[in-house]
Amino acid sequence: MPRPQTVRFVGSVRPRTAPLGAAWVDTEAADAVAIQLPEDGPAAEAAVHVPEASTLLPGTWVVLLPDPARGKGLLSAFGRKPIARSTRAGALLLRGYVDIGADAEIKSRMDVVFGRVP
Repeated sequence: MPRPQTVRFVGSVRPRTAPLGAAWVDTEAADAVAIQLPEDGPAAEAAVHVPEASTLLPGTWVVLLPDPARGKGLLSAFGRKPIARSTRAGALLLRGYVDIGADAEIKSRMDVVFGRVP
């Protein structure tokens, strides 16, 4: 898989290290988009938060991060668990992505699920 050089973040709290060995950018012209989904739920529910593959440029990578977005309130940081790989992969499949895969990255310490726009 050709690795993207730049990643744009969509979510509430951006991780320190970008996934896939890329660098964070704040422009729309990024090679990849990293999305932080809300709390765990069925794949169809998670898919609502993933853009349709047809809305992005061909070849763009979309990375779904394992940690859900934080809820509101003081206790929201406690008891959060990562979103299952199968849920994230199902969301990408439902939204039309191809070359779906997963990787436990050593550098960023994230269990990412990714897909590519055809």
